[in-house]
Amino acid sequence: MIVFRVLVSFFFISINFIGSWTVFFTGASCLQIMEFAVPEAVKMGEDHQLICQYQLSSAETLYFLRWYKDGNEFFRYMPKETPAHRVYNVSGVRIKTQSSSSTNVLLTNVDAATSGLYRCEVSAEAPGFETADREAQFHVIEGPKGYPFVTVSKGVVDESTVNETIIANCSGMEATPAPQLSWSLASIPIPTEKEFVTHSVQNGIIDSLRLKRTSSTLRLPMYWIASFIEKLERTRRLSDFIQGHFIVLPLRCTSHILGLFEESDTSDIRVLRHLSSTTSPAVPGNRVAVKLAKPSPNSSAAGANTRHGAFTNGSSSIARILDLTLMGIVLTSSTWFAHHC
Repeated sequence: MIVFRVLVSFFFISINFIGSWTVFFTGASCLQIMEFAVPEAVKMGEDHQLICQYQLSSAETLYFLRWYKDGNEFFRYMPKETPAHRVYNVSGVRIKTQSSSSTNVLLTNVDAATSGLYRCEVSAEAPGFETADREAQFHVIEGPKGYPFVTVSKGVVDESTVNETIIANCSGMEATPAPQLSWSLASIPIPTEKEFVTHSVQNGIIDSLRLKRTSSTLRLPMYWIASFIEKLERTRRLSDFIQGHFIVLPLRCTSHILGLFEESDTSDIRVLRHLSSTTSPAVPGNRVAVKLAKPSPNSSAAGANTRHGAFTNGSSSIARILDLTLMGIVLTSSTWFAHHC
């Protein structure tokens, strides 16, 4: 029995060892790109480094590393050639060769023409000639110039005008690539469906040749605004926007460019609410509730006397009169019986 257990243990140990060795061997023989870094968005005129860090097995050697922009090769590193670096002329790409190596390339003085799809390709020597590659988009932002500006068709509306629609327009900053615009009401994002928002891109006004300007039109029907106010009321946020008899909702347009630049402009929409007779004028639009104070256990008797004091005092007086009358009747009756017996 002991021999059998030893054989079983040896069998599983052997299986685990062989499995681990297979995984290790397979992973080690595979060329991999361990780190790949291409900035998504940068400012014009800056220098930026592209990184392509790879890993080879101990049995492999590097054949070449190549960089491409939009499918055009602009940099090659081949360790067995002299010189090892080669640079090819591609529009918008300027390389500082002395600061570049087999794992990184330094782009200098980037401009709009530098934007594009960048790809790194690494290949191992014979006999495997294994290849790995990675790619990413690279944007160079020109601008921005100007600021977003919001206009609203009607700044004051009545809550009873259900059929009305508020129209707002926003013109964003000018830049390349064209800025993106987004809307929010009371810091809550507005849906981007075409029912509400339409966008258009035109040539810039400040620089019509190189820059783009994005415009956005927003349509907010009064029924949607009324529903929006009800949601604020349910979440107990409505009181933050009440000013007298108005609910003041800040409408914000934000212009942003790939997370690198962001500017915004705000215009208020003032909604007049009609107060009912049961609503406090100080807090229009809020429901009013009356809450009775709950008396403490030690003050229940005092509270009862306080609320019903007149009735209690009257009852006590009548009771005393009745007690005296009954006592008189009893005494009179006792005297009468004592006299006649």
